[in-house]
Amino acid sequence: MPGLLSFHAHPDDESITMGGSLAELAARGVPISVVTATRGEAGEIHNRDDADQVRHRLGEIREAEQRAALAVLGVTDLHYLGYSDSGMMGTAANAHGASFWNADLMEATGRLVTLIRAIRPDVLTAYDPFGGYGHPDHIQVHRVGTAAFFGAADTGRFPRAGFGDPWRVGTLLWATWSRERATGVRRAMRGESIDEPDDEAPTGFPSLFLTLRRDVSAFLGQKRRALLCHDTQFSTDSWIRSLADEQIAPFLGEEVFITVWGDPDVTDPLAAL
Repeated sequence: MPGLLSFHAHPDDESITMGGSLAELAARGVPISVVTATRGEAGEIHNRDDADQVRHRLGEIREAEQRAALAVLGVTDLHYLGYSDSGMMGTAANAHGASFWNADLMEATGRLVTLIRAIRPDVLTAYDPFGGYGHPDHIQVHRVGTAAFFGAADTGRFPRAGFGDPWRVGTLLWATWSRERATGVRRAMRGESIDEPDDEAPTGFPSLFLTLRRDVSAFLGQKRRALLCHDTQFSTDSWIRSLADEQIAPFLGEEVFITVWGDPDVTDPLAAL
């Protein structure tokens, strides 16, 4: 049965970008595999009095949080590419030789190709070229995920002997979020009207290029519960925790994608699984 391989940078990314879609597909019995490049070792640590003492095992903590979140969404198949969190540009984590940002592109692509060929999904998701907001690991998910989509069928670059039998994935989606959502969240947190001017640098992708908008409002509660499993990542004043259900619904109730490759007659490849 064809399914989904959803590729992400850190624990929590799967829930915030497409937790509603994952829950929807899981409820329908669609096979889902989540692949995460890193365990988020360079992330912030909120809601713990012992943050300094547990910093050295944050990757372990975040993996446990991710497994709990995926259980809420109904997903059980989780894989890690085995790289360390790259942090932001200019940080020590970003300069580390084992970080995902510093990984050799073809070596990292080969790791994902091996998983694609073993799992044999019909749909692969990665990120848009800016990774939503410019995080190095998110940009690398775009690069590696897109290369692996094509590389999975390429036995010249990735021969059977080292990477398994070739597999041609049917559809490539780039998961992202709209600039309107980013603007709306900022305004909601400031108690401003949607009509207020907003001159902050935008994140997310221009709506002009979004080809798939999915209404996941039926799974909003499940998605928010999954997000809250990532306890170390959302401070008490973050929008994930602080906005009321009616305020947060417009921002978490829709998930958006860019269809990069696939059957042009299929408007929603995830619904078609």
